[in-house]
Amino acid sequence: MSFLNACSFIFNGLNSTDYGVIIAWVDSAIDTSINGLNRQINKSTKVTRVKNNIYGTEPTESISFTICIVKPNGTEISRQESININHWLTSSSLPQVLKFNDRDSYSLHYYAICTNIKDIVIGGRLVGKELKFETNSSYAFSRKQEKVFEVDDSLVFSLNNSSDTYNGIYYPTITIMTQSDMIIIENMTDKKSLTIHTTNIPLNEEGYKIIFLNSEDMKILDKDKKLLPANKLGWDETYSSYISSIDKYTETIYWPRLLSGMNEIKIIGTCIFKISYEFPRKAGCL
Repeated sequence: MSFLNACSFIFNGLNSTDYGVIIAWVDSAIDTSINGLNRQINKSTKVTRVKNNIYGTEPTESISFTICIVKPNGTEISRQESININHWLTSSSLPQVLKFNDRDSYSLHYYAICTNIKDIVIGGRLVGKELKFETNSSYAFSRKQEKVFEVDDSLVFSLNNSSDTYNGIYYPTITIMTQSDMIIIENMTDKKSLTIHTTNIPLNEEGYKIIFLNSEDMKILDKDKKLLPANKLGWDETYSSYISSIDKYTETIYWPRLLSGMNEIKIIGTCIFKISYEFPRKAGCL
């Protein structure tokens, strides 16, 4: 969503209108901020070379925003209102969801921290605040989506990865609820699979084993969101995982990922399988 024509914004689950303020441009100073689209070339720098070797590019900065907030009627912000706003914007030291209410049908959001708050004082009255948000990425993100499948022994489904990342690869988060002793997750398009042995995973009150799999951070959690050690997952010197698409076993751990475009995913083992994703978008600040 664009902050340039938005009337309000949502940060850390709360709307700016809940605090009686909206987005405005004080003195018409529209700040386009940093859109995350600047890149640097990775190259050799030896002076003896006739030309540099290029090793690709990478983003040089994360997206940031500078906006102003005021009351809709232009009245003064009271001391208590100022305290409440400051508390809301600085209550978290970790990135939180930031999205702008511009009524665009194609919604985007960011993960940001409010790093600077400046009071705007005119004629001895506090009439607004200038805010700076810094994100943890050079990308915006599409609306978060979840797909849930009830797997009876085995299931194959397709999922389209439309991510704008530089290599097209995206790592989703996965939740599994099962009573089976083994679950295999195979990306038939990627020709790789992951086998999880669940015999040593604790049960919840309903007698199910809950597994939270975060491929991006390469970790698996149990029902209490505690880290599951490799030996409880059957990941030892005897580990192997079958890949049906090439009729072959692999002895290396594969963290499920989505290649660019359509991916054919196969799940083996009776379970409820949920996959969550929010694809990165090279939308900059807009």
